[in-house]
Amino acid sequence: MSQEVLLKVSNIDVFYGSLQVLWDISLVANHGEVVAVIGANGSGKSTLFGAILGEVHPANGSIEFEEKNITALNPFQIVACGISEVPEGRRLFPTMTVLENLIVGSYARKARSMKQENLKRVYELFPRLEERKSQLAKTLSGGEQQMLAIGRGLMSNPTLILIDELSLGLSPIAINDIYKVLREIRKEVTIILVEQNVQRSLKEADRAYIIEAGHIVLSGKVEDLREEEKIRKAYFGT
Repeated sequence: MSQEVLLKVSNIDVFYGSLQVLWDISLVANHGEVVAVIGANGSGKSTLFGAILGEVHPANGSIEFEEKNITALNPFQIVACGISEVPEGRRLFPTMTVLENLIVGSYARKARSMKQENLKRVYELFPRLEERKSQLAKTLSGGEQQMLAIGRGLMSNPTLILIDELSLGLSPIAINDIYKVLREIRKEVTIILVEQNVQRSLKEADRAYIIEAGHIVLSGKVEDLREEEKIRKAYFGT
């Protein structure tokens, strides 16, 4: 695995108005990695994603992607740089077809010319989406909707994809199916993953960051973090 840095978040503070939500957050994602961000609800995980995606701008610190400072860029500019998101709750267009939802993901300038190529790749990863390409998104099962959300994220031809709450509300079978595909995706795209299933995320990821109340309290290789007493007590009950 290459250890070339793809994304570097350095000492960011994030506020909503006068309310500080993140304090001195630093995070690195290297090319080809799966990085897990673990924390309870309200710990700041979604705000961290929002800062990377340009939805909220840090008051202090910096965010670099492929050695370019993207701290002050807007979301459409972030997508154009090569970062996409699979949002919590999927946020599909329920009355549009599977194919129409996928095409929405290809509107970034660099992805337009590769639309058919990317669509073919998504269908290879998720054959069920091709089978259901004319169905409305709202008629899909939960697992199929998550496949569609990931497929839409891939249609922008990203180098980095942020996946927020991958397995939320899904059956164990659907979760297993999606993780199988993620193992394929990571060969081409770096992944930062927020996941409620901590044991699964620590199994699938290379490195992890533990966030509590807006602070990174632990980080490292997952095999090391599994041995941390604090992690065992908080997430494994041992």
